[in-house]
Amino acid sequence: MEYRYMIWNDLKKEYQFPQICETTEKGANTLLFKLIGNDAYKYRFKIVKVEKEKAKSIVKELKQKYKAERIHRELPNIEFTEILELVKKNAKKVEEERWERY
Repeated sequence: MEYRYMIWNDLKKEYQFPQICETTEKGANTLLFKLIGNDAYKYRFKIVKVEKEKAKSIVKELKQKYKAERIHRELPNIEFTEILELVKKNAKKVEEERWERY
């Protein structure tokens, strides 16, 4: 079984940094320091070993969440949950269209 190393925020109780999904713990640690500098020393960040398939779904969810947050900043009068739902629907639609082409 293959694994990936991702960043877990112990204070927020969530995964962060979807761009950090490495095959080695050292690689994840190096990317974390490159991304946020010495803040990586803070106790809140932990490098966690995750199964490859679960890591893919976590990265996908994080990207959708961050996309919804960016949209919500531009359109604050629309509820965040509604925007997130629309982003997820759009991602599903795009994925279905990809499969239809083949």
